[in-house]
Amino acid sequence: MKKQALLLICACALAACTKTEPPKVSVAKPKQESAQNLMVRVAKQVQACWFKRKDPALKKYKMAAEINSFSGKPRILIVPRNKPTALPKLVAQAQRISGRNRFESFGPLLQSSDGPRLNTSLRRWASGSKTC
Repeated sequence: MKKQALLLICACALAACTKTEPPKVSVAKPKQESAQNLMVRVAKQVQACWFKRKDPALKKYKMAAEINSFSGKPRILIVPRNKPTALPKLVAQAQRISGRNRFESFGPLLQSSDGPRLNTSLRRWASGSKTC
């Protein structure tokens, strides 16, 4: 019994002498948003801010989303309401290049008098804004 007590005292003494460090906390880097998620977010804003609010510049159009694109360029299209298979009047798309998202928008609707306002909104939403 004396031997066990002596071993216990020695173990406690050794444990008291060892340096204990606080546990290391690993902080995961935030994951970069995919081009697909970027376009989903932009499409939600387009729907909420332009179509649900009945923007007069877009009353003749509707949105078609092509988020699951095999080309790696998810996009949203603004097409004529009465001709949904016609050429789009506005295209907004994103592509992942060298680990970064590249957002671009183009089309004849951006050349109209409302074009600068529409393009500014698209760029703002692509950069993360949620305001109309």
